[in-house]
Amino acid sequence: MALKLVREESPMEFFREQLERAMEHQRVSTSAFTEHYLVSLLAGCVRGDGLPAPDPGYDEVPLALLYAQALRASRHERARLLRAMGDSALFVSGFFADSLNRTLVDLAYYRAMGGQAYARLSREDANLGYAPDVFGELSGRFTEFADVLSEVSEASRLVSDRSVLQLYERWVQTGSRRAAVLLAEKGIAPVGPGDGRPH
Repeated sequence: MALKLVREESPMEFFREQLERAMEHQRVSTSAFTEHYLVSLLAGCVRGDGLPAPDPGYDEVPLALLYAQALRASRHERARLLRAMGDSALFVSGFFADSLNRTLVDLAYYRAMGGQAYARLSREDANLGYAPDVFGELSGRFTEFADVLSEVSEASRLVSDRSVLQLYERWVQTGSRRAAVLLAEKGIAPVGPGDGRPH
């Protein structure tokens, strides 16, 4: 029997393994429901699942417009749009945080909009078949989960190495605990604006 050089595994298996490793490394724990949701989100993004199709002439639907559409939609459609918005914001702020520095909207915007979408969804009656506390947890711990996805991204080699300046900018914008730890590993103690003390 020939030895296989490439291990065969589904996107769900691959991302479950990567997510568990990142969560263990960052000492993040969550319910099995939320962990499964995050794995499904990552696998869905690989398949190309995502936001509704943009209007002609646009690359994507801006999160603020998606939120406005959700608020005007029927209950089921609102839940679907809020979920798409939260998922998109979480994926982008985890996997492509550094690229947001070169756009009109920054990482803090994505994290605020995504957290708001999940918070609103957690208050809705239609939980889309997920445990009721999943969206509340995603909202309340949005930055923490984005940091976990960022580590999955790095382990998957889907983004390039960040410079120390980019890490510091991320820490300043979001207060990310993970960015502070990575800076400390490089021998830099992050200092907040105006206080002159390490945090």
